[in-house]
Amino acid sequence: MEINFEALTEKTIPTYSSLGKQSYVEHYLHLWQNSNPKPYIESSFTVDVVTTEFKDSNCQNFLVKYNGSNAGVLKVSINKSCNGFTAEEALYLHRIYLLKEFSGKGIGKATLKFVVKLAKEFQKKVIWLEAMKKGKAHQFYQSNGFKTIGETTVNLPNVLPWESAMWILAKTI
Repeated sequence: MEINFEALTEKTIPTYSSLGKQSYVEHYLHLWQNSNPKPYIESSFTVDVVTTEFKDSNCQNFLVKYNGSNAGVLKVSINKSCNGFTAEEALYLHRIYLLKEFSGKGIGKATLKFVVKLAKEFQKKVIWLEAMKKGKAHQFYQSNGFKTIGETTVNLPNVLPWESAMWILAKTI
């Protein structure tokens, strides 16, 4: 099993955009009225949005590779404050989205190890993220050392109200 993380380049922006859309749709349609995640897709995975992120020095995006195949996407914000930690102390894990066919192969755990390595390189004290209250993500992060530190909601149009609740989780490093 070979898992790699390929930093986003101008050339891979369309691949990242497409992979992000596909992986999101495979896992999260249940959150949206009429199973239509357009508000999230348009705010996260258009080529224009990904290009803007690519130019932002605070943002790092990666293609997640499994045995040479594109398995998913990863996005972190290098400096983003959270619950008493300054932006200089905290790294925000914005997303790990994997295609369904790659779920359950240890890729998520390997991705978290990569994020911890990144955080240490940037001399961070904490990694934090937001995860849906419903579903398996919360349990996955807890089993990998993250603690629940707060609550929030998805604030986009057309999210089903009963699906919008999220946990804020953090891991000190």
